[in-house]
Amino acid sequence: MAFPSVTVHVTVKNSAKTIKACIDSLLKLNYPNKKIVVTDAFSTDGTYEILKKYGNKITLEQVRGVAPRAHNHILQKVNTEFYAMTDSDCVVDRNWLKNLISAFKSKQVVAAGGLVKTPKNVNRLQSLIGRELENRYNHFPKNVSRFPTMNMIVRSSVAKKVKMNENLRVAFETDWGFRLEKFGQLVYIPNAVVWHYHRGNLISFFKQQMNYARFVLPVYRKHQSKIKGDYISTTSMLLQEILFSFTFLFAFASIFSRNFETPLLISSFILLISYLVSAYPISKKRGDVTLYVLLFLIRNIAWSVGLARSVFER
Repeated sequence: MAFPSVTVHVTVKNSAKTIKACIDSLLKLNYPNKKIVVTDAFSTDGTYEILKKYGNKITLEQVRGVAPRAHNHILQKVNTEFYAMTDSDCVVDRNWLKNLISAFKSKQVVAAGGLVKTPKNVNRLQSLIGRELENRYNHFPKNVSRFPTMNMIVRSSVAKKVKMNENLRVAFETDWGFRLEKFGQLVYIPNAVVWHYHRGNLISFFKQQMNYARFVLPVYRKHQSKIKGDYISTTSMLLQEILFSFTFLFAFASIFSRNFETPLLISSFILLISYLVSAYPISKKRGDVTLYVLLFLIRNIAWSVGLARSVFER
């Protein structure tokens, strides 16, 4: 097998608990022709000090600002054929890079991404989040319109042309994927695996989902044909958000008029059924269904808050 040159880039800020496992897994990759580059956004928790211990095994820089700025900064310097990315809270499989490279059998392929799994040594919330996400990945077609930067590789020549939007702190990879798609195919490789440590408590999960919704609105204004959803943000997830919004509006209106009580009951019932339909296929333990309903509700509340903030911040 040929091993075309690859730069593997990790952006990091304050990930002292996970960065060592991430870098160690990259160093163990079964792929000889690679460079590992890490950009630290001036961490204050000891992350940078951990990274300095790797010496010349990695290329380490400090880049102030958001992740897209760090990616664009490194892309200016990249001289390898491919540019791969993972996140600081991920651990890659030994064959991850080799399997990603296998996607580029055609010149029409400009990018590829793989499966995101959840490590075993996590709490129940992380396990639930991971199982729901993995279920979405298991329904991916061969060609998709975007990948998260935790598991993605791009032809460097194309990545240099399609720079990331530095105005987006979150959802930048969504915008980037939609723009990359104009240059060729984005191929899903399910055996290119990374393990991701998801948010460990409900507060951090809420903030993550709120920030996603806050920044994704301008992305979909720009790419309106993608509003219907895809295999990452599924149509059912979008419908749940719409149902939740109507339920909230009916609940508020029913304070002033009893005429809205029936619509409130109907929308609440349909929303609950939607949650249950999503929860049952991925539930394994007693209580999982209830926890998933709670998780989906929190996600909808967070999305609503994030979307509202996005509108008022314009």
